[in-house]
Amino acid sequence: MNERITYKDPVTGYEIARYTNGPMRNAKLYFTTENFTTDDKYFFFNRANDEGDGGLYRANVETGECTLVAEPEYKGFCMDRFENYGVIVKGDEVFRIDADTLEKTKIGDLPKGGNVTGHLTIANSGLIATSYHLASKIYALVTLDPKTGKSETVFMTDQWLGHAQICPTDDNLIFYIHETMGDAFQRTWMFDVEYRQNRPYYVEHPNEWITHEVWAADGSEIAFMKLPGRVLIGDKDGRHFDIVAESTQLLHPCLSRDKKWIAADRINYFGSDVQEGVVLINRETGKVKDLAVTGRCKTGGDHQHPSFNRKGDKILFSAPDENGIAQVCVIDLNQVERP
Repeated sequence: MNERITYKDPVTGYEIARYTNGPMRNAKLYFTTENFTTDDKYFFFNRANDEGDGGLYRANVETGECTLVAEPEYKGFCMDRFENYGVIVKGDEVFRIDADTLEKTKIGDLPKGGNVTGHLTIANSGLIATSYHLASKIYALVTLDPKTGKSETVFMTDQWLGHAQICPTDDNLIFYIHETMGDAFQRTWMFDVEYRQNRPYYVEHPNEWITHEVWAADGSEIAFMKLPGRVLIGDKDGRHFDIVAESTQLLHPCLSRDKKWIAADRINYFGSDVQEGVVLINRETGKVKDLAVTGRCKTGGDHQHPSFNRKGDKILFSAPDENGIAQVCVIDLNQVERP
């Protein structure tokens, strides 16, 4: 399959490469996992329609050739931040996928009868962690050691857990949220695996709306949103926070691997009416530059969710088409005068 075309953004004038075409929904991986292989030659995306067709695909950045990696029954794919592989779930079974050969190898089992509530995440030790809905309908944080193939339920609660992300460089820490599909009294939490203790990460005050958090690749800090439109970055321990940017309707901030740049999207929320699209932010100065405009997202799954390649010179994003359905695009930052 090859649907790659290039076009000039009608507002910014930058050249965009689009790799997919409707009517199927084609969405990049969520911005809380790496999307590119270690050599930046390929990226991964999900393709689906209402009939359940599609699956996980790998696209060649240069040629546009797309290859089916895993059928729709596989869920929760994520890439390792340091090595060239990903992990994915089919039922209760967890598989490792070699990003070069696309070979699948079973590496373990999650608790029987449950479901992941997001994508898997991997620490540099190889330990896998995810938020999970157990067969008993209790929500949990679950880890899996690929060396033994065994999983362990390390935390349980009645609260819907989501966005679980093990620290990339410290497998003792798992960040997660209380998922409400909206605001929460206290959304962000950090779990200490060794001591089995959880604590608020960013302690919320009344009328604060904190959302869409992501670890830096080196595990030293977390970027997140304080609605409306503020990007904050906090240290690993949740003791110090800085506002690094503020603009209209920002959402989903993603740090480059060198932590100097942030990609984010503009999205309509709180009844606003703005041109949706993708922006680049200079972390040091807080300056924001528009890169691309898109159609208005039909669903949350069609959000732009921009993220950098590993080198930091390209941004991958979902671009909702005229029907609001996500299509996968890349902008080369070498053509951009950075803010």
